[in-house]
Amino acid sequence: MPEVDMSRSSLLRRAGEGLCLVLVLVAGYALAVCLRRLSRGTARRWRRQVDRAGAGWFARFARREGGLLIKLAQYLASRPDIFPAAYVEACGPLRDQATPRPFAVIKRAVAEAYEDGLDRHLPRLEETALAAASFGQVHRAWLPDGTLVAVKVLYPDLGPRVAIDLALVRLTLWMLRPLLPGWPLAQFAAELTRTCRDEQDYLHEAAAADRLRAGLAPWGIQVPQVYWDHTRANVLVMGFATGTTLASTTLATIPAEERTRLAGMLIDGFLHMLLTEGFFHADPHGGNLIYDADARQLWLIDFGMTAAIAPRERAAYRRFVTALRSSDVDGMVEVLVDLGVVLPDADIDALRALVRRLYEEFASADPRRLQGSAREVELATQFAAFLRELQGVVLPGHTVALARATGLIEGVCISLVPERSLLDQARPRLNRHLSWKTQLRDTWGDLQDTWRRFRRFPDDFNAFARTQRQPPWGVLIAALLLIAALLLPAGPIASTAAIAAALAVALGAWRG
Repeated sequence: MPEVDMSRSSLLRRAGEGLCLVLVLVAGYALAVCLRRLSRGTARRWRRQVDRAGAGWFARFARREGGLLIKLAQYLASRPDIFPAAYVEACGPLRDQATPRPFAVIKRAVAEAYEDGLDRHLPRLEETALAAASFGQVHRAWLPDGTLVAVKVLYPDLGPRVAIDLALVRLTLWMLRPLLPGWPLAQFAAELTRTCRDEQDYLHEAAAADRLRAGLAPWGIQVPQVYWDHTRANVLVMGFATGTTLASTTLATIPAEERTRLAGMLIDGFLHMLLTEGFFHADPHGGNLIYDADARQLWLIDFGMTAAIAPRERAAYRRFVTALRSSDVDGMVEVLVDLGVVLPDADIDALRALVRRLYEEFASADPRRLQGSAREVELATQFAAFLRELQGVVLPGHTVALARATGLIEGVCISLVPERSLLDQARPRLNRHLSWKTQLRDTWGDLQDTWRRFRRFPDDFNAFARTQRQPPWGVLIAALLLIAALLLPAGPIASTAAIAAALAVALGAWRG
C-alpha cells in the first residue's frame, strides 16, 4: 500500500467525494420515503437499488481513503441486525483488518516519538505488521532487556482526515433527522467524536488498560502489561499476548466445554465492568480477544474505545439485572424510564407490552433458529417502529458505546455456544455480581454524582444549545449534486443526484 497522500488536494478530494456520497445517499433514501406513500413495492425496490449502489460506493471510498471510514465500515459490517444486507456484505472484507502502512512510515513515526533515540527503547522492531486497524497498526518488538512486546503505532498526520470524516458524519446525521424522528442522532455524533479523540491518544488507552486489569483478572480475562517508560501519546508498548484471535480461530476445533467456559468468562468480565467497575471496554469483538489454547488463557486487548458509567446509572443497571434475574419485565421497563431512555410522555404501556413480547421470544430461544428468521426481522421491525413513533428518545452519554459492546459480546458468545442465547448463558451468573457491598458503594456514588450534575447543569445546557445551530448549505449542495449526477454512471444514484440538484435549485430560487 503506498504512503497515504496528505496534500491539500487529496484532502479536498476526500471531502468532495464524501460530501457527494452523503448528499446523494440521503436524497435517495428521502425519495424512497416519498415513494412509500404511493407504492410500498416501488419504494422497496428503489431502496434496494440505492442500498446496492451506495454500499459499493462507500466500501470503495473507505478502502481507498482509510482512517475513520474504515472504522465506520467495520461497524456497518458487524451489525446485520441494524444495517441493510448490501452494506454488511460490501463492508465485510474491511471488518477484520485494514491494509498496513509501509514500515518506513511506521519506523519514522516511532523514532520521532523517542527524543532520546529509538535504540534506547526498541532496539529491535519487526518489519511485518501483526495487525492493522483504522488508526494504527501493531508490530512485534523487543525491549533493551530482551522482553518481547507488542508496539502499537498511531498513523502520522491522521488528524486532518479524521476531522473531515467526522464533519461528514455530522452532516449525514443532521440530514437524516427528518427521516428518523426521535432517534438520538446528535448523541451518536457526540459519542463518535469522543471515541475518535480517545483512540488517537495512546496514553488514554494505556491508562484504561491499567484501570481494568486487576478487576478482570479474577474472572479469568488477562490484560497485557503497559510499559510506561516506553509508551508515548502515539506509541503504545504492551506485553505480548500469545495465542490467536478468536476472529481467526476455527471455533469448532475448541472443545465444547472449553467454549462454554470462555463464553462464561466474557459474560462475567462484562458484567463486572458494567455493574462494579463502572468503566467498560466498548469494542470487545473477536479480533480483540486472543486465546492461548495451550495455556487456556484469554487476553483482552485494544482499550482505545472505552466508556464510563456514572454511579447513579450503574445502580440503575444493577436494578435492571435484578429484574432480569426474576424475569420481571415491568421492573426492567421502570429502570429504562428511570435511566432516561424513554421520555415521560411516551406510551409506557405499549413499551411494556413490546418488551414483554421481545423478552419471551428472545430469552431462551435457540439463536440458530431465530437468527436471520422472519420472526427476528418482524420483532426488530416492531421495536424500531415503536422508537420512531416516540416524541423523542433521551439516552445516557455512554449508551451508544454500551449498545455496541453488548452486541459484540452477544455475537462472540453465540459463536462460542451457538445453541444458547446470551440471556440464557448469563442468567445463572447474575447472582455473583449483585453483592450488598457494591450496592452500598453505588448508593454513595449516586449521591456524589447527583451533586456534580447539579453544579454542572448550566455548562451542559449551554453546550447543548450550541449543538442545535444548523449550518447553511444553499448553492454548494446543488452544485455538488449536479457534479455527482454528471460524473456517476447511469443508474439510481445518478438519477437521485439529478433530481435532488433540481429540487435544491428550485428551493433556493423560491426562498430568494
